[in-house]
Amino acid sequence: MLTTSYEMIQKAYKEGYAVPAINTQGGTYDIIRAICIAAEELQSPVILAHYVNTGSYSGNKWFYETAKWMAEQVSVPVAIHLDHGESFERCMEMLQIGFTSIMYDGSAFSMEENAAKTEEVAKVCRCFDVPLEAEIGELARLDDQGRQIGASNIADPEVVKKYLSLCNPDMLAIGIGNAHGFYKGPVDIRVEVLEECRKFTEVPFVLHGCTGMDDELVKRSIKSGVAKINFGTQVRCRYIDLVKEGLELGKDDGHAWKLSSYVEERLREDIKDIIRLAGSDGKAKV
Repeated sequence: MLTTSYEMIQKAYKEGYAVPAINTQGGTYDIIRAICIAAEELQSPVILAHYVNTGSYSGNKWFYETAKWMAEQVSVPVAIHLDHGESFERCMEMLQIGFTSIMYDGSAFSMEENAAKTEEVAKVCRCFDVPLEAEIGELARLDDQGRQIGASNIADPEVVKKYLSLCNPDMLAIGIGNAHGFYKGPVDIRVEVLEECRKFTEVPFVLHGCTGMDDELVKRSIKSGVAKINFGTQVRCRYIDLVKEGLELGKDDGHAWKLSSYVEERLREDIKDIIRLAGSDGKAKV
C-alpha cells in the first residue's frame, strides 16, 4: 500500500531498526517488483527510491506510475522517494507528480545556505504532509574500480548541531566517510559522528552508500539512530549480472518476459538479504 515514509521511519527509529530504500533504476519494473514482492514476503516496509539521472530514459512520471501501481498490489507500506533532489524546483516537480517522500540535498552549499534552502523545501513539503530528508556532509562518489572521484566530507557534530538549529528536516543524512559506489579496500566510516550527533537530536538518521559496507558497520549505525539505509549500486549491478546469467542459461526461451521473470525471482532473494540486514522484516504494521 502506498504511504509516506514518515510513519515507517518514525517507527523504525523508535524500535531500533531501519527501512531499506532501494534505487529502482528509473522505474525498471523487474527491480520494483522484486523489491515489493520481497517486502511482502518478509512483511517489511520499503522505500522505492528514484534518482533523476537514472530516470532519464523512462522519465519521472513513468517511475511514479509504475511504483504506485506495484505499491497497490502489496499490503506492506511502500513509499515513493526522490533521492538527492538537487533544487527547490526539482522537489516541487516530484511533489506535484505524487511522490510520498522527498530528499533535498544541499550538502554542496555552505552550512547556512544548505539549512536555508532545506527549510524552504521543508515548508512546502509540510503543506503536502510529505516528509523531507536533508543531507549535511557531501558524500564522495566512487568509480567502478572503487576510486574516489569526489570529496568525502565527514561532518563535524558541532556543525550538524548548528544546522539543525536553522532547519527542521524529518530525516537527516550525515556524511561519515560513506560514498556512492563500490568501496575498494578498508572503509573509513566514522560511526562515532552519528553517535555524537545522537546526543543532541532525535531526528532519525539516514545512511547512504551502503553497497559493500561491512554489515557490522551498518548495524552499528542503526543502533546510533539510522532509520533508513540506502542501496543502489549493489542492486543495479546484481540486476545486470542476473540478466546476463539468464541469457547464458537460456532462461529467456526467446521471450523477454521469461527473462524478466527469472531475473525478478532471483533478485528478490538479494532484496530479502537487505531487508534482514535492516532488521525491518516483520515490521510492516505501522
